[in-house]
Amino acid sequence: MNPSSIDTLKNNFFEIQNVNSSFNQYYHLTSPYNAVIETYRSDLDQPYFKISSFSPEHTSHSLIDATELLEKMKNRPLHQHDFFEIMFVLQGEAVVKIENTKRVYPSGTGCIVNCNLRHVELLSHDFRIFFLNLSKDYLLSLFQSDNLFHLVSETNMDHCDAFHFLYNNAMDADNVKKEYLDFFSLYHNPEGFQKLYQIAEEIIKITLSPQIGSSFFINGLICRFLDTLSDPSLFHLANIQVDYGNDFLIFTSLTHLLENSDGRLSRHELSDLLSYSGDYLNRIAKKYTGMTLFEYGTTFSIRKAEYYLLKTDLSISEIIAQLKFTNKSHFYKLFYAKHHMSPKEFRSKYRKD
Repeated sequence: MNPSSIDTLKNNFFEIQNVNSSFNQYYHLTSPYNAVIETYRSDLDQPYFKISSFSPEHTSHSLIDATELLEKMKNRPLHQHDFFEIMFVLQGEAVVKIENTKRVYPSGTGCIVNCNLRHVELLSHDFRIFFLNLSKDYLLSLFQSDNLFHLVSETNMDHCDAFHFLYNNAMDADNVKKEYLDFFSLYHNPEGFQKLYQIAEEIIKITLSPQIGSSFFINGLICRFLDTLSDPSLFHLANIQVDYGNDFLIFTSLTHLLENSDGRLSRHELSDLLSYSGDYLNRIAKKYTGMTLFEYGTTFSIRKAEYYLLKTDLSISEIIAQLKFTNKSHFYKLFYAKHHMSPKEFRSKYRKD
């Protein structure tokens, strides 16, 4: 594969909103479930990152081994989903940035992330990871169907912490909690790892070669995966909540508004939209970025200008008009302050036709 961009790679597996965002991309799962294997090897003469996705509709494989693209992968922004992600480390060690915190997951451990958390897997250590992604609708249909469970042990899910975590999060449409479930094998007990590994392999195998009744097998395997995680003789689970104060929530909303408007909302407009004074919003921006509200807004304007210069044939005057700058000199001054060159020089140096 010779992908032209990281975005092309991602869109093979998910629908992505805010694809150019550096603050928060949003992934939409188009299938009830999908299984993903990610592999990163940096110890070879030719390092690579490989991702394989298996869903009811299609199977995709992508390989990134170009140095430039690998460097871009290392700088991926945080993202969140409209689905639940279960990460299980098969080999090596995964370092995951969850909001402001870095978590290290060695082989045999992992986490279940709810839909409100921003996170990203970092390319810092070699790893092989299994991801099981489950849509909210699929989970609710699985948990609420009286026709799927007939045996006594199946009808009592209250003791299963993984079920409980997912069901509570899926049921609450207004849930704003940022939480995840860490899991790790009990000391010197490899049985849990082996069970999850076998179930993961079986999910992929059946998805690749489906037959009549395969959907029921998949439902059962996913239930067994969650039940195995909830077995206290095999795994320890820890529910972790990320507790942010009101300031950070305001900053998140502020950033989304500035991103969506390319930084061209005035202090007065932001104040009206967020129902906070302009002075207070300025203090919030200063607290989290070190910049004034105006300076923070211009970072989004210049970023969009960079996109237009590199990806479109718009003239510089058209770009300035598109971004609603009324003072051309002011735009040139801001652009030069960041790049130490004019927009024309920037396009000439970095554009690849």
